[in-house]
Amino acid sequence: MTTTRFIDVKNDASGRSHLKAIEAVELVPGQDLEIWQSFSMPANVPFYPAAGATLFRYFVLPAPEDHLPPDVWTAIANRFFAQNKIEHCRIDSSRHPLMHATPSEDCVMLLSGRAQLILDDGPAIDLVPLDVIRQRQTNHSWVNLGPGPAVFISLMHGVDKR
Repeated sequence: MTTTRFIDVKNDASGRSHLKAIEAVELVPGQDLEIWQSFSMPANVPFYPAAGATLFRYFVLPAPEDHLPPDVWTAIANRFFAQNKIEHCRIDSSRHPLMHATPSEDCVMLLSGRAQLILDDGPAIDLVPLDVIRQRQTNHSWVNLGPGPAVFISLMHGVDKR
């Protein structure tokens, strides 16, 4: 398991900075973790931010399971899109069942692990830790190459849909 600390600082009434809180959090494979200015988040954080809003999150792709048949991948993808209420983000999943595009401009960094970025055209792009991807409402999928989890961080800024 990977653990991170969220360090929250703020200004007091006189404008002097001080530590508000430090919280240790485990980054669990397969689970997103939203962060933005405080440790308290609404119960239903959206998958992507509304136009003009920003969302900062970690996401962890679990270690890949060997030789999953296509129908299992399709079932995993169907559950993912339904649970996150983002079926409308499925544009073209012919290259990978988890391909999606959100109405956002994102900066994504692979923090640890091995992964690939799959786009509509061209070969999959191999990623190494500290690679940064800037995407603008692009159809894509992240694939963990293993052997362990792949940990990403993203800053998503919501834009009007094209």
